[in-house]
Amino acid sequence: MHSIRPVAVLRTPFAEKFGVPRQSGLVTAAEGLVEFLPEFAAAEFVRGLEDFSHVWLITGFHLNPPWEGAATVRPPRLGGNERVGVFASRSPMRPNGLGLSLVELLEVKSGRLRVAGIDAVDGTPVYDVKPYLPWCEAKPDARSDWAKDEPSIRAAGDVVISPEVEQQVPGAVVTLVRQLLGLNLQPAYHGIEEGRIYGMTVAGWNVRWRQRGAGKVEVVEVRPVKSES
Repeated sequence: MHSIRPVAVLRTPFAEKFGVPRQSGLVTAAEGLVEFLPEFAAAEFVRGLEDFSHVWLITGFHLNPPWEGAATVRPPRLGGNERVGVFASRSPMRPNGLGLSLVELLEVKSGRLRVAGIDAVDGTPVYDVKPYLPWCEAKPDARSDWAKDEPSIRAAGDVVISPEVEQQVPGAVVTLVRQLLGLNLQPAYHGIEEGRIYGMTVAGWNVRWRQRGAGKVEVVEVRPVKSES
């Protein structure tokens, strides 16, 4: 049996799975670092990578429980109720627990890459990095039927953050939270429950929000994560 090992660890703003975008590239403010392990940190490993704007990250869903053999999953795109085959989905519940993310390459640094548009929890293992080649990988005539439409994004005015809350939080975090809440982060099978409170931990802050009428969401509380020291 062939075994693989991580070449890097992905550092991201996401401390937990809830709140992570379901696909890469949806939240441009979600930046992170690909930190190479010492044996892969030499500059020679990434020589020439600065000539590319995007890279593929092959990652591992390290927080998932072991796969139990289920052949089908319930994609959020189908409302969380209809089942399709695991190999017909992007579900993280897979036999080998591998993920594939296309991210923007912002900077090539010593032993690390700064990337944007990430969709992974902090500490995610990275098994490989490959440059994105638009001439062969962008297929304008490709079809994806039930997953063909981009996810709906709320208008900026539909994410309500009070001036008082904005004053408590760094501007970059406000931007990240606005972009995240522009998506429907709640599980698909929940539907829209007005008034229900949701929470996530992102970029060192605990963020709580609720559904409001007319498709709006409102941030009700933001607190810094307490240090364990």
